[in-house]
Amino acid sequence: MKTKTFALLTVIIALAMGQVYAQSSSLPSLDMSKNKIMASPSVSADDITWQRDVFRMLDLNDSKNAPLYFPPQPDGERQNLFSLLFENVALGKLKVYDYLDGKEVFTEDYQVKFNELLDRFWIPYEKEPDPKSPQDTLYKVETVDIPSNEVTLYYIKESYYLDQRTSSVKRKVLCFCPVLVREDETGETRRYPLFWVPFDQARQLLSTHSLSTSNYNAASRMTIYDYFMRHQYKGDIYKVYNLQNQNIMNYCTTPEEIAAEQARLEKELDMMLNGLWEESHKEAIERENAAKEEENQKKSKKEGRK
Repeated sequence: MKTKTFALLTVIIALAMGQVYAQSSSLPSLDMSKNKIMASPSVSADDITWQRDVFRMLDLNDSKNAPLYFPPQPDGERQNLFSLLFENVALGKLKVYDYLDGKEVFTEDYQVKFNELLDRFWIPYEKEPDPKSPQDTLYKVETVDIPSNEVTLYYIKESYYLDQRTSSVKRKVLCFCPVLVREDETGETRRYPLFWVPFDQARQLLSTHSLSTSNYNAASRMTIYDYFMRHQYKGDIYKVYNLQNQNIMNYCTTPEEIAAEQARLEKELDMMLNGLWEESHKEAIERENAAKEEENQKKSKKEGRK
C-alpha cells in the first residue's frame, strides 16, 4: 500500500473548539484551578466531601490494554489511540497540555504547540505556508513517521471521591498521558511522557471512535470513551496523592516492597468502592470539620481581644 501523506495544521487556530468538545453535564467535570470535581446535575461540589487522586501506569503489552495499541501503525481503516490523538492535535481539534513533574496544569500557558511537540520528540516533518492562510504553517508528516508503535505506555490519573448525597465512593478518569518508549543513543530504554489529555475535553472525540475488545470476536467493539468509563484497562498504581508528592518508588526500595505497597493500596481502594470504609470516611470528614470549626473559634477570640 502506498504510504499516505496528510497535511497537519498547527494548533494556532483554536476558535470554537470549546463548542466542538463541550463537556456534557451528565457527569462531574474537573475544575483544574481547584483540582476538585465540580457541580453537575448528578453530583454537586457540596456533595463531594472527600477525594483521593490515584495515578496508574498502563502497559500496552498487557492483553487488557492491547485495544489501545493495535494496530501499531494506521492501516487506512483503523488507527490506535495515539494516532487518533496525534491527528486531532495536529488539526487543532484537541487541546493537550505539557507533562509537568508532579502536577497537572490545564491552562492556555501550558497548552502544547504541535510544532514544538514534533521538534521535542524528533518526529520528522516538512513544513510549508498554508495557501489559504499565509500567516499559518502546514506540517506534513508521513504516516509511517507517527510514532504510534513506540507509545507502549499510558499514565492515567483517576479520582476516587465520596458522594455524600448517595453515601458512596465513585471512581472517575480525570486525564491520561501517552508515553513514548524508545532507546537513547547509549542503548538505554527511556520513557518520554508526551502530554496530558483532559478526559472530559476529549469526550466527544473518544465517543466517536471504537476499538476491538476481543481476540475471538471481531464484532466485539466499544467506544474508547466507554472503555475508559468502564475501567476496562489494567494499570499498576505508581502514586497516590500525598503532601510530599512522592511516587511509590520514592519510599519503597525493592521490587517486593513496591508490589506489596501496590497490593495494599489496591485493596484499600476496593474496600472504599465497596462501601466497607464508609463509616471511617464519615468520621474523617467529621474530624476535619471539627478542626476547622475549632480554628475559626480561635480566630474569632483573637479578633475579639483586639
